[in-house]
Amino acid sequence: MEIYALILAGGEGKRFWPLSRSYRPKQFLSLIGGGSMIRQTVDRVLPLIPIERVFVVTLEKYAVETLKHIPELPPRNLVLEPEGKNTASAIAIGAIKIKKLYGDVLTAVFPADHAIGDADAFRETLVFGAEVANTKLPNGELPLVVFGVRPRRPETGYGYIKEGDTIVAKNGHKAKEVRGFFEKPDLDTAKGFLNEGGYYWNSGMFMWRISSILKAFNSVVPHWGIYLDGLLDGMDTPREKRVLLDFYNSIEPNSIDKLILERWANTVLVPVDFFWSDLGSWQALDEFLRKDPEENIFIGEKLRGITVDSSGCFLMGEKKVIAAVGVKNLVIVDTDDAVLVMDKFRSQEVKSVVDLLEGNLKTKGS
Repeated sequence: MEIYALILAGGEGKRFWPLSRSYRPKQFLSLIGGGSMIRQTVDRVLPLIPIERVFVVTLEKYAVETLKHIPELPPRNLVLEPEGKNTASAIAIGAIKIKKLYGDVLTAVFPADHAIGDADAFRETLVFGAEVANTKLPNGELPLVVFGVRPRRPETGYGYIKEGDTIVAKNGHKAKEVRGFFEKPDLDTAKGFLNEGGYYWNSGMFMWRISSILKAFNSVVPHWGIYLDGLLDGMDTPREKRVLLDFYNSIEPNSIDKLILERWANTVLVPVDFFWSDLGSWQALDEFLRKDPEENIFIGEKLRGITVDSSGCFLMGEKKVIAAVGVKNLVIVDTDDAVLVMDKFRSQEVKSVVDLLEGNLKTKGS
């Protein structure tokens, strides 16, 4: 069964400030060893999906850097956004490019900056998801498959999906009806989800036929259909940049979840058991690397980290001595021009720091 891959690599990773910046977003960072996040994403799918069937959607300003990390990627498989407008538009233009070159094929969608604990289990799950995406539902429609991760904690930074009845079961895998999508909850609600059971983190990984996702776009947001037809005509021609700009100038930002999946009756959930993290924050990276809740983690080949009567801390740097005395659960990150000191459990708030800095910069420049 042939599967194509669409990798989304347009984010700027504000929650990883000060390491991640607009000129060096998270997908180009090496956070967990083994190369950059985007390199690891490609390497994870290559045993199943050859590079000729891998497509990457990224911002135009990241085109050169993307090809540095994936030099074997065919340049025509790089789809360039004129600006970031969330995942719905990125998936739409990626789907159109794949349709233009290869027709109505099975396509898996992945963010470029996630961590997967078991690559073999990941690929095995993709194959099952492809079978589900290629099997008609009782209403005669082919489903859109979303992969859901069994939650390990009451996380407030992820969206959740509520499972329904089992539709398909095979070799230990199941596909289930979707009873509902729930945006990032508060802590009490997230705890309730875990206590009740049957809720999964929305991984942002999907599987579908190109015809299935384009039908959903045309049905749910029909005003997009006009532009999608024009995109199909212009893709892989000298007019590609122009038609992409026209499309982006005509739509509002939205996620694929809110725009399509929550509103489409043919969305199906496939639960996964392998370790997954979107590495969306310093706390998530700390969790991925941590073996013991009391240990102090040191990242950086030249880092000289010292801790005294401290535990649960995460220290990252290269050039300076970082010392932590009498503290617990801190993140301390040192870069050339900035230092972050933060309660690990408030890592979602780093984006607020970036927003404040950007606001100050705009004020000073005006």
